[in-house]
Amino acid sequence: MTNVPSAGGMPSEHSAFVPALSNRNDPKSARPSDLLSGRSPRPGSLAERSERVAKKVAALRRIRLPYPRQLAVMAEFDEVRAIGVEMRGLPQLGMTLFEVTGCGKTTAAQQYVERQQHAAAPGSTPTLLVRLDNSGTARALYVEILSALGDGFAMNGTEQNLRRRALDALGDAGTELVIIDESHHGGRRSGFGGEITSSVKLMLDAGVAPVALLGTEQAVPIFAKDRELSGRLTAPCNLGPLRWFDEYDRELWVGFLQALDDQMVADAIVSKATGLAGEGLDLALIEATNGVIGQLMGTVRTALREAIRDGRDSVSLEDLVAAVDGWNVAHGFTESNPLRDL
Repeated sequence: MTNVPSAGGMPSEHSAFVPALSNRNDPKSARPSDLLSGRSPRPGSLAERSERVAKKVAALRRIRLPYPRQLAVMAEFDEVRAIGVEMRGLPQLGMTLFEVTGCGKTTAAQQYVERQQHAAAPGSTPTLLVRLDNSGTARALYVEILSALGDGFAMNGTEQNLRRRALDALGDAGTELVIIDESHHGGRRSGFGGEITSSVKLMLDAGVAPVALLGTEQAVPIFAKDRELSGRLTAPCNLGPLRWFDEYDRELWVGFLQALDDQMVADAIVSKATGLAGEGLDLALIEATNGVIGQLMGTVRTALREAIRDGRDSVSLEDLVAAVDGWNVAHGFTESNPLRDL
């Protein structure tokens, strides 16, 4: 494998979280006042290091790459929206996207909403994205819709009153698509319970706007049991993990790695590319991250944090190894670190 810079030695087990500072033996560099004073941080201080890490990590998190699978999902959003416009006032269609956490569901929805809002007439909200917690209550859904549309009294009223006001508010805002994104908490049931599925049917029947439902795989059996609602939905949309032994998936994966490497250099996040798409590393990364883009970004983010904390301006293979140990393995996304075999 080429184009993978070395950090000059394998980091220790805890280096992803407690890296060495060049002046770590200087007691002045660790003064709490550096972090709390609000003044410009002194060069070499913990506060200065934290500021550098924050700027670089924030820049990485702002990167948005044209990922074909997310673009396909956005096209599905637009198709359902357009059908809804043609059928306004009549029962609407819905769509579902239920995949593992980190596949990019929320990112695709956010990007679609941003594009729609950019071209929208002043005062209108053509696409509304709301988060649904795990309470699974109809009232919570209507409150989220009203709050997102700026209703200052979203918490006031009965469930029936809130539903009527939510539908009226959607009509007044010119909303053409409602995207309900389940805020999933690990180990808990899906928020798409009976109350929510019933509410979605009522919203679709009202003819105001189609509804797109985003959640995890835990929602799949719930919707499979509700044949009445399933009959009003388009075919399930897919945005699953990429598989190395699928030729098209492998092409997408390697292309994404190369694009990410190039963008990090273009945005001056790092001074030179890491070689993420290098032979061997590309396979090890898809194994370490289960082919999930969100897990890949978590890995690279942790590796970047390691490098910047260590005073370097590029990410090394050793940084990635430490990141997989300190993030992927530590969070239980994978049991072992395939990068250690490189």
